[in-house]
Amino acid sequence: MQSINHNGIAGLNLKARPGTSSILQQSIERLSSGLRINGAKDDAAGLAIANRMGANINADTVVSRGLDDAISLAQTAESSLGSISSMLIRAKGLAIQSVNDSLSESDRASIQNEFASILAGIDSISEGTEIFGLYPLATQNPELPPALLGNVAPVNTKFPVANKDYSFTSGVIPLAYIPAGSTNIAITINSLGADDDIQLFTRDGKHLAGTPINGSDPDYTWVSNSITDTASANTRLLSQANGFQSGATYDDSQLIEGGAAWDINGGASLNYNGMNITYSGDGDRYEDSTTGGFNDGNNGANLQERVTIDNVNEDLIVVVVGNGSFTSKLTWGNLEAPTAQPATPPKKSIPYQVVTSANFGDEIRSTTLEPTPADTKTLGINDARLDTVQSARSAMGKLDNALAKVDGYRAQYGAAINRFESSKSVLAQQKIATQSAQSRIQDADYALETSKMLKAQILQESQNAVLKIANQTPENLLSLLRG
Repeated sequence: MQSINHNGIAGLNLKARPGTSSILQQSIERLSSGLRINGAKDDAAGLAIANRMGANINADTVVSRGLDDAISLAQTAESSLGSISSMLIRAKGLAIQSVNDSLSESDRASIQNEFASILAGIDSISEGTEIFGLYPLATQNPELPPALLGNVAPVNTKFPVANKDYSFTSGVIPLAYIPAGSTNIAITINSLGADDDIQLFTRDGKHLAGTPINGSDPDYTWVSNSITDTASANTRLLSQANGFQSGATYDDSQLIEGGAAWDINGGASLNYNGMNITYSGDGDRYEDSTTGGFNDGNNGANLQERVTIDNVNEDLIVVVVGNGSFTSKLTWGNLEAPTAQPATPPKKSIPYQVVTSANFGDEIRSTTLEPTPADTKTLGINDARLDTVQSARSAMGKLDNALAKVDGYRAQYGAAINRFESSKSVLAQQKIATQSAQSRIQDADYALETSKMLKAQILQESQNAVLKIANQTPENLLSLLRG
């Protein structure tokens, strides 16, 4: 008995259908995405090339935005420098005016007031010019505040110039502290007729040099300030606010009061913690008590006192006790200047790096906008004055140099703006060319893909029709046989 177990036409049709379906699916995918390459299977080499081009296009876009930021920074800085330039020109005119012999002292004082206002304005622009959180015109070396011991500042803040007399008011408040690490320190006071006495302490309360609080002959300056014994010294002087350590206790076991006679160059000496300390002695304590002038608050002929230290191995506190005013000066070999970092960092100009190229596989190329500090100190005019003919003549040269520096800064920014704008133009052209090349590689040919889709659709419909007819043929044969 014969049977029909295989439909050849249907088999051939089913074999061809996956290919047609694949072609149709691919064409639909390309037409919907607009891309010829939608995965590595479509063109692995082409995909890799297109991806590299895409990376370059994206990099050029980001670089161009960075160049815009750099141009904005340069324009902002240059505009502020223009204002500073105008102020310097005005200041130069004032200097020329001040040199004129026809002016009186009051006239020059008025000119100096305007000049000081101009300098303050320059510093204000320098610190106030800000963009992107940067301060391109601020100083490169901001002055940090001094590191305090309690409320006590280091001696460099009280004596910025060596061997120059400064005026102070006496009392029981520390004058300053001498930082550890300083060398060859010599501090001199002149009590100007009143009895102001210099005192030297460690932070734990040791009284190293000065006049006595305790004993049979306490000094008048201490007594007049209600410090008469160890207990009153502990409560009135040895506080943390005055720079002393917590729990410091007064100790005068090491105290030197001076030699057998007053000697400004040092009549008594002490070696403490590796420090050689000398003290001249208090002048009034060497007067004849029979005259009534001994230790009564008047110095007589010996108005000066001096303390010297060769190597400062620990922070030492200087106190000038008295009830008047005095002048003082300081000399040193090395003077430590401890500083504290404020909670808000000081404004400072820093280099600004600008990326100019970041192509795939290449090293990043960049340029740097150097700092352009335009504060009066950097410009060299912070100490210029116009209140005398001589100072005005000196100021003219300083102002010329400052103007030349500012002009140099402006030229620097102008050149940078031109360079960055040119780079942007090149990047724009490069981006267009790269996009065109990428498009040629990965974009779909709509005409081609449309024709392929239509062809595949026709084939698929034809296959469906043939398959339907082929499936009907066995039934027709069986009906004939049953006939």
